[in-house]
Amino acid sequence: MIYIIGALFIGLFIFLFTRESEKAKLERFKREYQISKGDMQNIDFFDVVSERLAYSLDNALQTFDTAQLNLEFRIQYPRMSQKQVNEYWRELKRYFILVAIFKKVEMFHSKVDELWHLMLKDEKNYERFCQEYIGSKIQHISHSQPTFKPTERTFLDFCYVQLFTVDKVSLRIWGKFFKEDKGKQFLDDFETLSISSLKEKYMRTQTSLEAEETFIKFHKRFIEINEANVKRWKDKYNETNDAGPAYFAYIDAGESDKEFNEVFGQDSHGNTSDSSTHSDNHDSGSSCSSCSSCSSS
Repeated sequence: MIYIIGALFIGLFIFLFTRESEKAKLERFKREYQISKGDMQNIDFFDVVSERLAYSLDNALQTFDTAQLNLEFRIQYPRMSQKQVNEYWRELKRYFILVAIFKKVEMFHSKVDELWHLMLKDEKNYERFCQEYIGSKIQHISHSQPTFKPTERTFLDFCYVQLFTVDKVSLRIWGKFFKEDKGKQFLDDFETLSISSLKEKYMRTQTSLEAEETFIKFHKRFIEINEANVKRWKDKYNETNDAGPAYFAYIDAGESDKEFNEVFGQDSHGNTSDSSTHSDNHDSGSSCSSCSSCSSS
């Protein structure tokens, strides 16, 4: 009898201790979010992106209790630091910039997508968010099986490198850019088609004036490069380390050119991502694990 009582007491102690630890962990998650909340505001975009578009995104996100969304995500991934979670927030916000501008940009990362899923659970606020942001709903289309979509992934890369910085966080989350294709067809279109044709083919039809303004500035960048040569863009990339100039030089570089391997294409061993990226990224351009075609229109 004494042993039974002792065992019950020990079990109760362990239960209370574990419960208290869980409570302390949740408080730590909340505290870390508040401390680093300012980091979530930084998207690191180039001047191609309208500042008003970025502002409208941050303003629209206030329809959600982002602290609660952040907490739910951290409960799901308790071993992840708040710094890592902030990186996923940044990439989700960058993705929302992309889908505000372009007709179809698919999602290619499961954890970034899971943050999106947390927003989708609150249908009423998600509707409000979309309306306040661009005036139309950003659709999330789910499919049961992952698929290989190199063209769609290349289009994401093509748009991404012109709008945002490409740093270690970008490469860790998305992997190297242009692994399947250099995107020359997209480049040819933006260099040769009229702005009206480009809008019809690539621009989101129901969106904000700020997003349309960004699309026009995006197009202008490609017109300007017709007057440039590869050396000029290589020099500019070396000066700024921006991915946009690097892309213009990379697409005209020979297959043996090693200068851009840290950002684009395959590494010297023929791999498309390192082990740390590979485990968190989707091989060969497949979409998110829970839905193989997360797209906007």
